[in-house]
Amino acid sequence: MQPTSRTLIERVADALDESVLPNLSHDKWSASTVRSAVTLLRHLAKRVELEAAIIAEDTADARAVLTGLLRDIRTGEDTALKDEIGAILAEPAVASFDTPAMDAQNTRYQAVLERLLRDQYEGGWTDAREQPVRGAIRAYLKRRLARERDLIVPEFSGPPF
Repeated sequence: MQPTSRTLIERVADALDESVLPNLSHDKWSASTVRSAVTLLRHLAKRVELEAAIIAEDTADARAVLTGLLRDIRTGEDTALKDEIGAILAEPAVASFDTPAMDAQNTRYQAVLERLLRDQYEGGWTDAREQPVRGAIRAYLKRRLARERDLIVPEFSGPPF
């Protein structure tokens, strides 16, 4: 479809930045609000094109991490946690064009990874047992941050409004 969603969003941001903002020099609060809106629109312009690919890659990565961690949890230990991980891994893959469904599945994966970290700290896991889990999740989170970096920089870098 032409113009693309990104182009439409960029045009709205440009209109606010070039036509509205210059007329708000007398009202700092309104000018700040418009600058914030422009920043969010520029972020959204990038996100609308990149989001589905980022979510798909992140979900595949989280799935691989959970699969590896499921193997590392010893039989007889943490059966509820093993069952939870097994259940989420048994879910069918979501179509790559269905961004909301992909995001929902990714959110479920994130919840299990968070539970693993919480259980480590609250459950008294031994160092030998928690190091592989913590290391795998830490490495995953670094990859996730790298994937999402282009959505954040440069829009949210620099001084606040």
